[in-house]
Amino acid sequence: MHLKMSYEDGPDGITVVRVEGEGQGVVLDAASAPALRSTTLEVIDSGRLILVVDLSAVDSIDSAVLRVLIGGRTRVHVLGGALVLAVTSQQVRESLADRWAEAVCTYETVASAVSALAAAYAEVSVEQRRAAIADQESRIVPQGGHSYEHVSEYVTVVTIVGEVSVYDAPPLRKLLVDLINHGRIFLVLDMTEAFYFDSTGLGVVVGALKRVRAQDGGIALVAPTERIQKFFRITGLARVFDMFDTVDRAVEFLGRELGVHG
Repeated sequence: MHLKMSYEDGPDGITVVRVEGEGQGVVLDAASAPALRSTTLEVIDSGRLILVVDLSAVDSIDSAVLRVLIGGRTRVHVLGGALVLAVTSQQVRESLADRWAEAVCTYETVASAVSALAAAYAEVSVEQRRAAIADQESRIVPQGGHSYEHVSEYVTVVTIVGEVSVYDAPPLRKLLVDLINHGRIFLVLDMTEAFYFDSTGLGVVVGALKRVRAQDGGIALVAPTERIQKFFRITGLARVFDMFDTVDRAVEFLGRELGVHG
């Protein structure tokens, strides 16, 4: 089925992204997820941060599309914006309730979604929300010698140091979970100063990858030393992660391959 995706600016700085098809029974699946992702990124990159995605014509949705929607919601949330859905299909509502009930707000009509967002942003602006999020993020205090830096609006570089084993992994796990929970789903893990990973340490990194992928995010590793590369090769994880020699190359990769800009 041919799908048409478009967007229209409305009052109060709210943009409606529409998904339409020919005839009845529009299905959004893995094949249509890239088009939805591209349209959503185009809208966000143009500075439109308060979005209603109109799925009124959609009768079915799968996990790939859900990840795109969650990713879009996470991107705008970091910048003080919001993404909500207008859904009429009971099947789509059930799909959302089963897996993503707390991730994206849904409304029965576009009008009700626009009205709710207009009221919410009349009370607290995008700028105020962005400042509050930045303040919350500033309170993430890494331990164990690890550190992090937001190198762009989306990409965060986490510097991992020393040994990451069963005894030392909890501080790194907490840091990664805290960052992801605050919407930082594009991570560069810089392992230049790390010298040992055991199975627990590797499990922390794999767990972070699962978390960000569920939100349409990604992780790139910086592993310039043979010692660290070996840990990933012998476990087969070198085929799972994108690995680079420098932080700059890893950041560039996330921007190019994962559609992150700025």
